[in-house]
Amino acid sequence: MSISYLSSVDRAYKRFACEDYDNIAYLHHPSGVCVLVLRQQLDSEVVEVDFGNTKKNGISRADHVVVGKGKKGGLHLQKETRICTIRCKDGKEIVVRAGVRGVLAEVNDRLFSNPDLVRTAPENQGYIALITFGAGKRTPDEFITELPAKRVFLNNYEENYEIEKKTEK
Repeated sequence: MSISYLSSVDRAYKRFACEDYDNIAYLHHPSGVCVLVLRQQLDSEVVEVDFGNTKKNGISRADHVVVGKGKKGGLHLQKETRICTIRCKDGKEIVVRAGVRGVLAEVNDRLFSNPDLVRTAPENQGYIALITFGAGKRTPDEFITELPAKRVFLNNYEENYEIEKKTEK
């Protein structure tokens, strides 16, 4: 007998994809916050995640300070706004774009010291950014495709349970 249940991420978030950019996915929380993650599996080790500078005033996306309930000070994003560039060991470069209109609340600071987290733990410590939306807007219009939830499977559940009971006695 096998048992399946939702992963810990899928218990709290819904997965969405944007039709224009197939390399990213959004983990949408009911509070309206979205976690931007890499959707595709990378073969090569990631050596750098470059968040770059904004065109307007030359400040790095990582240096933006967001404060308050309304997340004032965040970078306003359009669908085609570049969030970061991911550089792999084999020379491959992946440009990650926002894909939605919103406000960049935070970029993942862990990626500066350990960029390979994007590949090894994309939905946990390796997320790319947090995006919020305007007041009263919980789900953006660009969320067209809802992705299926990931499930965790326990095979031979009864056999493992019986072994544990015998060792406890």
